[in-house]
Amino acid sequence: MLNGKPLKTLEYKTKQNNAIITALFIVIIFALPPLKLVAEIPDSDITYWVKDAIYRDPRVDSYEINVTTKDGIVMLSGNVKDLAAKSYAALEAKKIDGVLGVINQITVSPYRRSDLDIDNAIRRRILNSNVIKSQGIFVNCKDGKVTLSGIVNTYSEEQEAGLIASEVKGVKEVENNIKTKWITERSDNEIKNDAESVLNRDVYLTGLPITVTVINGDVSLDGTVGSAYEKDHAYEDVRRIKNVKSVKNQLNVVWWERRGSREEMPSYSDADLKKAVRDELNQDIRLEDSDISINVAYGGVTLNGTVNSYYQKRIAEQDVQNVVGVGWVINNLFVHVIMREDWAILDDIKFNFNTDAVTEGFDIGVKVNNGIVTLTGNVNTWYQKLHTEEIAEKVKGVRKVVNQIEIYRETPRVHTGTMVANNIKENFKRNWLLREASDRINVTVQNGVVTLSGEVDTWAQRRQAEEVAFNTEGVYKVNNHLQVKGYNYNWEDWYS
Repeated sequence: MLNGKPLKTLEYKTKQNNAIITALFIVIIFALPPLKLVAEIPDSDITYWVKDAIYRDPRVDSYEINVTTKDGIVMLSGNVKDLAAKSYAALEAKKIDGVLGVINQITVSPYRRSDLDIDNAIRRRILNSNVIKSQGIFVNCKDGKVTLSGIVNTYSEEQEAGLIASEVKGVKEVENNIKTKWITERSDNEIKNDAESVLNRDVYLTGLPITVTVINGDVSLDGTVGSAYEKDHAYEDVRRIKNVKSVKNQLNVVWWERRGSREEMPSYSDADLKKAVRDELNQDIRLEDSDISINVAYGGVTLNGTVNSYYQKRIAEQDVQNVVGVGWVINNLFVHVIMREDWAILDDIKFNFNTDAVTEGFDIGVKVNNGIVTLTGNVNTWYQKLHTEEIAEKVKGVRKVVNQIEIYRETPRVHTGTMVANNIKENFKRNWLLREASDRINVTVQNGVVTLSGEVDTWAQRRQAEEVAFNTEGVYKVNNHLQVKGYNYNWEDWYS
């Protein structure tokens, strides 16, 4: 006995209290962010990596761009010649591991063009776009600053109009005041379910603690992500859902939140994967009026059926590639378009090339036969080559684009194969998506031709590795032999 109480009772009470204390300790520990598990990246390292990434990106003339970093927030300033370069500088900065946000104060100083010429170019490119169907878009340009206004039926049209305006040469800034007025109605609960589903099946975002609330069609995103790129990606995912009026992106970017696509992915049966792919395609407003059938076997997805443009065919494939659990994609979609005279298609494509800030000055040959466009000529970078293809594929009446443009640099810098390979490997390590797989990717370079081999965890990583390699100066072609871990497929068929 002790103080009138049996010793066994005291012993039991002590054990019980210890158990409670231990349980509370565990709850507290696991509720806290894992601050000690991952080292914070110093601002000086981030600044160096961002500068290096921008310097090596052939899409950006980096000599007049300044980079500073404070507490993981990157500040970009200086001058570039077109809006595309400004956008790509920010995009590449957001992909660097440790970047929590980007403040883009770069100014655009293009070659001088009259406001009337800019107005006319944007209006015509909007009219010949197969993405924009609405007629109520107004364009006003003053001193190179473009203001867009009007009403459209889908967010994809609103977004595309802004993109078209930003691509026209002479444009310094774009203010997009276009409003989307949905024809149909949906409940907040339906929108919320779609938003949660699209975020959960996105290979870039799955597993991240993101909360969705919807009030009268206005969506708010709360929680944490591990990169500024992820934050933007979440916004775009949700913004493309039907009947979403606006998205308030309150996601907090924190340096310790390195989960999601860089860790173990959920595994799905073929039936579940097929449903996820179907839901993804159905929720993308850019694919409205398409008729797509889906076959899934052992993680491989085959797309059959019809879409209304070559642009939609590419978008459908990109959507499927981003779904968690997809091992590879075979795109057999047939493009069914309203036929136009070949001469009219040719005239629109040439007009777009002549008014575009990126393709200006290049002698690009264009031939059109029964809606099939063939592009020839020379450009300096892979980005310029792909950009010409994207311009052509969005013109009304285009069924297919055959891109035979060659990449040629008149006065190339000296790049040995070893230098280029080392640069690519370093860029893999700094990229937020590729960091965990970087040691498993082999890089060889010969005469500007890069060969990637080894193993990655997802198709998204495979595609990102190819993009990073293409973004490296001195690269003219990429052969992508990377395999996606866990999928039994003849990967030698996937040469890029």
